[in-house]
Amino acid sequence: MERRDLDLRGLLIIFLVMTLLLFGYQVYILFFAPKTTPPPQERVEEGRKDAPSLLLGSTREGRKPQHLRTFDFEKFTLVLSEEGARVVSLVDKKYGKELITEQEKRLGIYPLELFTGNPEIDLLLNFSPYKIEVSGNQITAKLEGEGFEVVKKIEYKGDHFSLKLESKGLPPLYLSSGMRVQEDEFFTHAGPVFKVGDSLQRVEVKDIKGKEIVTGDIGFAGEESRYYFKGFSGKMSAVVIYRLEEKHTLTLVKPVGELNFYAGAKEYARLKDIELSDTIDFGSLRLLVKPLFLFMYWIYEHLNSWVFSILALTFIVRLLMFPLTYKSTVAMGKMAELAPKMQELKEKYKDNPAKFQEEMMKLYQEVGFNPMSGCLPILLQIPVFFALYKVLTITADLQLAKFLWVQSLAQKDPYYILPVLMGLTMVAQQFVSPSPEKSQNYIMIITSVVFTFLFASFPAGLVLYWTLNNVFNLGQTYIIKKLTFKGKPSRTQKKKKK
Repeated sequence: MERRDLDLRGLLIIFLVMTLLLFGYQVYILFFAPKTTPPPQERVEEGRKDAPSLLLGSTREGRKPQHLRTFDFEKFTLVLSEEGARVVSLVDKKYGKELITEQEKRLGIYPLELFTGNPEIDLLLNFSPYKIEVSGNQITAKLEGEGFEVVKKIEYKGDHFSLKLESKGLPPLYLSSGMRVQEDEFFTHAGPVFKVGDSLQRVEVKDIKGKEIVTGDIGFAGEESRYYFKGFSGKMSAVVIYRLEEKHTLTLVKPVGELNFYAGAKEYARLKDIELSDTIDFGSLRLLVKPLFLFMYWIYEHLNSWVFSILALTFIVRLLMFPLTYKSTVAMGKMAELAPKMQELKEKYKDNPAKFQEEMMKLYQEVGFNPMSGCLPILLQIPVFFALYKVLTITADLQLAKFLWVQSLAQKDPYYILPVLMGLTMVAQQFVSPSPEKSQNYIMIITSVVFTFLFASFPAGLVLYWTLNNVFNLGQTYIIKKLTFKGKPSRTQKKKKK
């Protein structure tokens, strides 16, 4: 087998590996990644009958909220119904997102509803008119009935709300977090999420059979989607998860003391202070994704720009890769010097492939050339690429991050300008550091075109990273070649002098 055939095969293998790894990773997450549903022994089976009824199917749907109170805060607009003091509308102003879903409105089931397990009492708690008073940022909703009293104290804290329940003459109360916001999941978890002790649990909707209850030392619980979370943090003794219809779930919690109520974007700056940062779905590559996310977020907080954060990450990655880039560039230079000698060997041993390979290896050892040195920089960047891919699909802030004509770095470039620029920078690398084999250059150009189409549907932030990476690589290669090979005669020139 000739060396040319080996080189072509090597390039094709690298291309196929990168492409298959990317799609293989998504297939793994979608079909084969370990599920985070709590093991059966952590479930309390008797909870199926002890969990409260939601009064669906006959009572709830026909009772729409009639008397509404609107509270306009700096970051949220909250609407409570006097009937049940329930949250019937909540808008995250920064993201312009209504967090109460059409499913909740259609079913008539809302966050902050109360349940005891007694349908008659629950009917009174959620559909009777409360007396609502306001003092500064605190809303107090009070209901008095025959032999019982319940008070909800909701206080706006800037990024979230605190909630304190006070009751007399009632059994222990369950509290509703509502249903998750419906949006494009994009290979992220969507459904119930909670933390029992140190164990983070993400439950798949399909694994819920009717209703399930989990007990223990629960730190937070609620419903999550790709960018949004609705639920509570604090001390809770139980979580009840209901499956409603085919694709929807509802989570109730049993509070122990005061809770933080959060419904909004999973923005790290908001979540970290109320111990909800684990609601950000770092995925199966958590050990790599989370440090990368925290590093990029730290830059974002200091520079207030995700573009600069991506730029800084690219610069640092290229800086760390510089030794390998240097070796790769020098190796390609040596390869160019070997071209005439390689051609001589091909002609000399065209009928003896084994001898040709033996002589080629001797030639490589003579000049210190490693055929794999050009592949290492690409291969080592694959984990960073996957981690960044995950970061850019879970970071809520990126929904608002703009770059020139791109209105959101979390979405694809609507005009496909960035993917084209990325493809052009890949082609440019073949001109700055061409292979002695023309056929290899043609293959890399074809690969660049394929990657342009492949990246066209990726988040613009990821395409921006790869484009900047190519630009930095071009600069590094150009400088290395100028400094290393400047004035240095090739092996052919040396032979002529002799």
